[in-house]
Amino acid sequence: MNKLDTTIIQSKQSKPYYHKIILDLLVQLTTSGEYRSLRAFKQSGDKLTVEQKETLRRHTDSIICMLEIGMAFHEIKQFLVN
Repeated sequence: MNKLDTTIIQSKQSKPYYHKIILDLLVQLTTSGEYRSLRAFKQSGDKLTVEQKETLRRHTDSIICMLEIGMAFHEIKQFLVN
């Protein structure tokens, strides 16, 4: 996640709350909407399956690329969710 953290911070579109909402989006995408936030996932005590870990990696890589080209959060979410 270090590359994601760095990319979020360096993004031209970065806002103070971007880190949380991007992590929450990753949780939603990885768990197919079962959890809406990182906090909820952590509190559940569940662990990611191998398939979910791969999904998380793919989505993380995609978000990093989208942030690097200057996309805003709402554009990233729209692209990944639809």
